[in-house]
Amino acid sequence: MQQRRASFWTLSLLVIGSLALHGWTIGTLFQVRSTANQQLSQLQTALDEARREPLVYQVPINQTVPIKLDVPINQSLNIPINTSVQIKDTLQLPVDTGFGSLTIPMPIDITIPVSTNVPITFNQTVAISTSVAVDLNVPITLDLNQPPFNGYLDRLQKALADVAEQLN
Repeated sequence: MQQRRASFWTLSLLVIGSLALHGWTIGTLFQVRSTANQQLSQLQTALDEARREPLVYQVPINQTVPIKLDVPINQSLNIPINTSVQIKDTLQLPVDTGFGSLTIPMPIDITIPVSTNVPITFNQTVAISTSVAVDLNVPITLDLNQPPFNGYLDRLQKALADVAEQLN
């Protein structure tokens, strides 16, 4: 009889301990569920904000770009020349007089105006081979409420709503 009583009390204590452990587990699960609901709500709010504000990012580009090309140049130009040419000299003019030859010095002092257009045609291919250092920041703006991102965000929002519904 005493043994039965001890077994009864032991069994009662184990049942009470088990009930307490189950109560604590259920309470913890409710807390986890409440925390998950809060986090899902915050995530959905952040997702709504992400749809409203574009994502802006600066992409740094710092590299050397090799450039190798042939540039054909076909150009015709008319170069106007407007100048004066001065001739100042002495010519030795031979004169045959019949009695002999005589050389007469003849001074020349003259200015000749020159006015003309000189056509020049330039037909050449210039080879260019160099490297250019590129160091810049390229701004990139992504509107998450436009395709293709809005489709991904719609699916994510639906999945979050489904998880929130399952938790409730």
